[in-house]
Amino acid sequence: MLKIKNLSASVEKNPVLKNINLEVKPGELHVILGPNGAGKSSLGRVLLGEEKYEVTGGEVKFSPYAKASEDRRVFNFLKMPTHERAQAGFFLSFQAPPELDGVSAREMLFAAKKTIDPDLISSFRFKKAFQKNLAEVHLDKDFADREMNKGASGGERKKMELATLLTLNPQLIFLDEIDSGIDVDAMNILAETINKFMENPAKSAIIVSHTDKFPNKLSPTHVHILINGEIIKSGDKKLIDEVHQCGFCPYMKNCENLK
Repeated sequence: MLKIKNLSASVEKNPVLKNINLEVKPGELHVILGPNGAGKSSLGRVLLGEEKYEVTGGEVKFSPYAKASEDRRVFNFLKMPTHERAQAGFFLSFQAPPELDGVSAREMLFAAKKTIDPDLISSFRFKKAFQKNLAEVHLDKDFADREMNKGASGGERKKMELATLLTLNPQLIFLDEIDSGIDVDAMNILAETINKFMENPAKSAIIVSHTDKFPNKLSPTHVHILINGEIIKSGDKKLIDEVHQCGFCPYMKNCENLK
C-alpha cells in the first residue's frame, strides 16, 4: 500500500529524514518508536506534504487496496498536493489537535467527507453516523455540534482524532503520538478503537510513539526504531520489549545525556 524508498527531507536546510526505506502492505500495523526529536512526526508530515519540509531525495508511492489487482491505482505522493493525498486515502492525526473557531466538528467533517464521496447528500444521515463514531470513542454526541475541539481536554481531542478517522474511513492511517498526554482509560479506548479498525484486512496503520506502553496494547506486525532521522533497526513486537528494557541508548551514537 505504501512504499517509501530512500526518502530524505530537510527543514531550513537541516536534515530531518535520511534515506528512509519502509514498505507497508494491506493489513499491516507498523509501530515507529524513537526519542523526542528523532524525526517521527517529520515523517508523517512529509508523507502528507507539509510545505515547510523540502524533500531532498527518494520516492513515495501509495497504492490503496482494491479487490481486483487491475483496479489498484498507484499514486506518486511527492507530486501530489496535500488534499489529494488525503482524498486518495491517507490520514494523519495531529499530535496536538487545534481548536477551530466558528465551525462545528459535524460541519467540517461533512465537507471533508463530500470531497471523498461526492454522492453524499444527506447531512442528517451523516450526523447520525458521526454520532455513532463519537460513541465508539466514548465521546458525548453533543461533540458533533460543538466547535471543533473548543474547550476539549487533551484526551477528548485525541478521541476526536479517532472519531474523525472512523468517519473519513481512510485506507492508511498515520497516528502521531496519539497516546501522548492521555490517561490510562483514554489509552485503552484508543487502543481498542485502533485494533477494531485493523480487523479490516484492507486497512493499514503506522503508529508513532516514544514509549512502549501504548504499542503493547496493539498488535503490530512490524516495529521500527527511528533515531536522528534514520531507521536504525526493524523487527517484530519483541523489539518493543527490548526498548522497554534497554531504552533507546543502545541505538544512539552519543547517549551520555539520555536520562
